[in-house]
Amino acid sequence: MTLGRSVSATEKLARWAPHALLALAAVALVGVIAAAAPEDPVILVFFEEGCPSCETVDALIVELAADLPTSSVARYEISDADRFELLTRLAAAFEIEFDSVPVVFVGDEAIVGAGRSSEFGLRAAIGDCVVRGCPSPLDRVRPPAFPWLDLVRLAGLLGLVALLAALQPR
Repeated sequence: MTLGRSVSATEKLARWAPHALLALAAVALVGVIAAAAPEDPVILVFFEEGCPSCETVDALIVELAADLPTSSVARYEISDADRFELLTRLAAAFEIEFDSVPVVFVGDEAIVGAGRSSEFGLRAAIGDCVVRGCPSPLDRVRPPAFPWLDLVRLAGLLGLVALLAALQPR
């Protein structure tokens, strides 16, 4: 650019367009990646091998969750120390006590044991998840995720503002 010569809007656009397109592409890519990320299970079943009540409850869950994706149900055998620790953390987060299995977490509900009242609780909780959707019980025990998507959106917005500022006549 030479002194005394004004830069036209077309020249400004040509200079800033690749940067703006790159920022918009990054925002779109992060949106696609976030949409394709697998969802956490909404039903967590804690059981013990050889537990007849656990098998009964699991059969009921299979029946009730038939309309949910397979990945919506996660089963954890409590003889594994890490899985038992997860059960303990979830029990504290849901403010429940347990002394036996099965223990089932469905969205914001916790159902302990087997029997008629547990069956009614499971039917209601899973029915609500099928109809309205529900959060993953794991949301209560994990730290909040770093907001990468928000940062990329902010960067895209700042890039767009910079492009508009560059195109303004002086």
